[in-house]
Amino acid sequence: MHSVSSQTETFTDVSDRMTKLKDELKELQDSLGKKAFIPENISNDTQMKALTSFTKERFSCVYSFLNVEEDLQTGNFCKRPVDIFFLFLVKLRTGISNEFLSVLFEISDSTVSRYFTFVMTVLYEKLKLLHIFPSKSKVVESMPRQFYSENRDCRVIVDCTEFPIQKPNSPAEQQMTFSFYKNTNTLK
Repeated sequence: MHSVSSQTETFTDVSDRMTKLKDELKELQDSLGKKAFIPENISNDTQMKALTSFTKERFSCVYSFLNVEEDLQTGNFCKRPVDIFFLFLVKLRTGISNEFLSVLFEISDSTVSRYFTFVMTVLYEKLKLLHIFPSKSKVVESMPRQFYSENRDCRVIVDCTEFPIQKPNSPAEQQMTFSFYKNTNTLK
Protein backbone atom coordinates (compact mmCIF):
# COMPACT_ATOMS: atom_id res chain seq x y z
CA MET A 1 0.00 0.00 0.00
CA HIS A 2 1.19 3.48 -0.79
CA SER A 3 1.14 6.15 1.80
CA VAL A 4 -0.02 9.65 0.98
CA SER A 5 3.46 10.95 1.81
CA SER A 6 5.12 8.71 -0.82
CA GLN A 7 3.07 10.10 -3.70
CA THR A 8 5.32 12.61 -5.44
CA GLU A 9 3.00 14.11 -8.05
CA THR A 10 0.98 17.06 -6.97
CA PHE A 11 -2.37 18.04 -8.35
CA THR A 12 -0.66 20.84 -10.30
CA ASP A 13 1.74 18.34 -11.92
CA VAL A 14 -1.14 16.11 -12.97
CA SER A 15 -3.10 19.09 -14.27
CA ASP A 16 -0.09 20.31 -16.28
CA ARG A 17 0.43 16.86 -17.76
CA MET A 18 -3.27 16.67 -18.69
CA THR A 19 -3.02 20.03 -20.46
CA LYS A 20 0.03 18.85 -22.43
CA LEU A 21 -1.73 15.63 -23.42
CA LYS A 22 -4.81 17.57 -24.55
CA ASP A 23 -2.59 19.84 -26.67
CA GLU A 24 -0.88 16.80 -28.23
CA LEU A 25 -4.26 15.24 -28.96
CA LYS A 26 -5.45 18.46 -30.64
CA GLU A 27 -2.29 18.55 -32.82
CA LEU A 28 -2.79 14.92 -33.85
CA GLN A 29 -6.46 15.53 -34.67
CA ASP A 30 -5.52 18.61 -36.72
CA SER A 31 -2.90 16.66 -38.68
CA LEU A 32 -5.40 13.86 -39.33
CA GLY A 33 -7.92 16.44 -40.53
CA LYS A 34 -5.43 17.65 -43.12
CA LYS A 35 -5.18 14.12 -44.52
CA ALA A 36 -8.95 13.54 -44.72
CA PHE A 37 -10.56 13.31 -48.15
CA ILE A 38 -12.75 16.40 -47.82
CA PRO A 39 -13.32 19.38 -50.14
CA GLU A 40 -11.16 21.73 -48.08
CA ASN A 41 -8.15 19.45 -48.56
CA ILE A 42 -8.33 19.38 -52.35
CA SER A 43 -5.41 21.63 -53.17
CA ASN A 44 -6.38 23.19 -56.51
CA ASP A 45 -9.10 23.65 -59.11
CA THR A 46 -7.60 21.08 -61.48
CA GLN A 47 -7.89 18.35 -58.86
CA MET A 48 -11.36 19.48 -57.82
CA LYS A 49 -12.56 19.49 -61.45
CA ALA A 50 -11.16 16.00 -61.98
CA LEU A 51 -13.14 14.79 -58.96
CA THR A 52 -16.41 16.74 -59.25
CA SER A 53 -16.43 18.62 -62.61
CA PHE A 54 -16.50 21.87 -60.61
CA THR A 55 -13.82 24.32 -59.54
CA LYS A 56 -13.53 24.80 -55.79
CA GLU A 57 -15.48 28.06 -56.00
CA ARG A 58 -18.19 26.60 -58.23
CA PHE A 59 -18.49 23.58 -55.91
CA SER A 60 -19.20 25.94 -53.01
CA CYS A 61 -21.67 27.94 -55.12
CA VAL A 62 -23.57 24.83 -56.23
CA TYR A 63 -23.65 23.49 -52.67
CA SER A 64 -24.99 26.83 -51.39
CA PHE A 65 -27.46 27.25 -54.27
CA LEU A 66 -28.96 23.79 -53.82
CA ASN A 67 -29.35 24.52 -50.10
CA VAL A 68 -29.03 20.85 -49.14
CA GLU A 69 -27.17 21.22 -45.85
CA GLU A 70 -30.25 21.02 -43.65
CA ASP A 71 -31.68 18.12 -45.65
CA LEU A 72 -28.42 16.18 -45.42
CA GLN A 73 -28.28 16.72 -41.65
CA THR A 74 -31.63 14.95 -41.23
CA GLY A 75 -30.05 11.68 -42.31
CA ASN A 76 -28.22 11.33 -38.97
CA PHE A 77 -24.92 10.57 -40.71
CA CYS A 78 -21.42 10.58 -39.24
CA LYS A 79 -19.99 12.83 -41.99
CA ARG A 80 -20.60 16.54 -42.52
CA PRO A 81 -23.26 17.40 -45.12
CA VAL A 82 -20.67 19.05 -47.39
CA ASP A 83 -18.56 15.86 -47.32
CA ILE A 84 -21.59 13.73 -48.20
CA PHE A 85 -22.37 16.04 -51.14
CA PHE A 86 -18.70 15.86 -52.18
CA LEU A 87 -18.84 12.05 -52.08
CA PHE A 88 -21.97 12.14 -54.26
CA LEU A 89 -20.29 14.34 -56.89
CA VAL A 90 -17.09 12.28 -56.87
CA LYS A 91 -19.15 9.13 -57.50
CA LEU A 92 -21.13 10.82 -60.29
CA ARG A 93 -18.05 12.29 -61.97
CA THR A 94 -15.68 9.35 -61.71
CA GLY A 95 -17.97 6.32 -61.47
CA ILE A 96 -15.54 4.68 -59.04
CA SER A 97 -16.79 1.79 -56.94
CA ASN A 98 -18.39 2.13 -53.53
CA GLU A 99 -15.57 -0.02 -52.16
CA PHE A 100 -12.95 2.46 -53.38
CA LEU A 101 -14.97 5.43 -52.07
CA SER A 102 -15.24 3.67 -48.72
CA VAL A 103 -11.44 3.64 -48.51
CA LEU A 104 -11.15 7.32 -49.49
CA PHE A 105 -13.85 8.50 -47.09
CA GLU A 106 -13.03 5.98 -44.34
CA ILE A 107 -16.56 4.58 -44.13
CA SER A 108 -18.12 1.25 -45.11
CA ASP A 109 -19.22 0.62 -48.68
CA SER A 110 -22.82 0.21 -47.48
CA THR A 111 -22.58 3.69 -45.94
CA VAL A 112 -21.29 5.04 -49.27
CA SER A 113 -24.37 3.52 -50.91
CA ARG A 114 -26.73 5.02 -48.30
CA TYR A 115 -25.12 8.48 -48.66
CA PHE A 116 -25.32 8.37 -52.45
CA THR A 117 -28.96 7.27 -52.48
CA PHE A 118 -29.91 9.83 -49.84
CA VAL A 119 -28.28 12.75 -51.72
CA MET A 120 -29.87 11.58 -54.97
CA THR A 121 -33.30 11.55 -53.29
CA VAL A 122 -32.77 15.01 -51.78
CA LEU A 123 -31.61 16.45 -55.11
CA TYR A 124 -34.52 14.86 -56.94
CA GLU A 125 -36.99 16.49 -54.55
CA LYS A 126 -35.33 19.88 -54.99
CA LEU A 127 -34.71 19.77 -58.73
CA LYS A 128 -38.07 18.34 -59.81
CA LEU A 129 -39.57 21.76 -59.11
CA LEU A 130 -37.40 23.42 -61.76
CA HIS A 131 -38.96 23.94 -65.16
CA ILE A 132 -36.12 22.89 -67.43
CA PHE A 133 -38.07 22.51 -70.65
CA PRO A 134 -38.95 25.49 -72.83
CA SER A 135 -42.49 26.03 -74.06
CA LYS A 136 -43.63 24.23 -77.21
CA SER A 137 -43.64 27.52 -79.15
CA LYS A 138 -39.99 28.14 -78.21
CA VAL A 139 -39.06 24.62 -79.30
CA VAL A 140 -40.86 25.00 -82.64
CA GLU A 141 -39.26 28.42 -83.14
CA SER A 142 -35.72 27.07 -82.77
CA MET A 143 -36.19 23.68 -84.44
CA PRO A 144 -34.69 23.22 -87.94
CA ARG A 145 -37.49 23.37 -90.56
CA GLN A 146 -36.70 20.00 -92.10
CA PHE A 147 -36.70 18.30 -88.71
CA TYR A 148 -39.97 20.00 -87.72
CA SER A 149 -41.73 19.02 -90.94
CA GLU A 150 -41.12 15.33 -90.17
CA ASN A 151 -41.39 15.49 -86.35
CA ARG A 152 -44.15 17.96 -85.45
CA ASP A 153 -44.80 16.41 -82.04
CA CYS A 154 -41.17 16.48 -80.91
CA ARG A 155 -40.58 18.54 -77.76
CA VAL A 156 -37.15 17.36 -76.62
CA ILE A 157 -34.07 15.84 -78.19
CA VAL A 158 -32.07 14.03 -75.54
CA ASP A 159 -28.39 13.49 -76.17
CA CYS A 160 -27.71 10.39 -74.12
CA THR A 161 -24.95 10.49 -71.58
CA GLU A 162 -23.75 7.32 -69.92
CA PHE A 163 -22.29 7.10 -66.43
CA PRO A 164 -20.30 3.97 -65.55
CA ILE A 165 -21.76 2.11 -62.56
CA GLN A 166 -20.83 -0.94 -60.52
CA LYS A 167 -21.92 -4.23 -62.06
CA PRO A 168 -25.27 -5.10 -60.43
CA ASN A 169 -25.60 -8.46 -58.66
CA SER A 170 -28.83 -9.34 -60.45
CA PRO A 171 -28.34 -10.80 -63.96
CA ALA A 172 -31.52 -9.01 -65.11
CA GLU A 173 -30.14 -5.65 -63.90
CA GLN A 174 -26.78 -6.43 -65.49
CA GLN A 175 -28.52 -7.01 -68.80
CA MET A 176 -30.60 -3.82 -68.50
CA THR A 177 -27.59 -1.62 -67.69
CA PHE A 178 -24.95 -3.11 -69.98
CA SER A 179 -23.72 -0.73 -72.69
CA PHE A 180 -22.19 -2.35 -75.76
CA TYR A 181 -20.93 1.09 -76.78
CA LYS A 182 -19.01 1.57 -73.51
CA ASN A 183 -18.49 -2.17 -72.88
CA THR A 184 -19.49 -1.79 -69.22
CA ASN A 185 -22.58 -1.31 -67.06
CA THR A 186 -23.86 2.26 -67.21
CA LEU A 187 -26.76 4.52 -66.30
CA LYS A 188 -28.11 6.27 -69.37
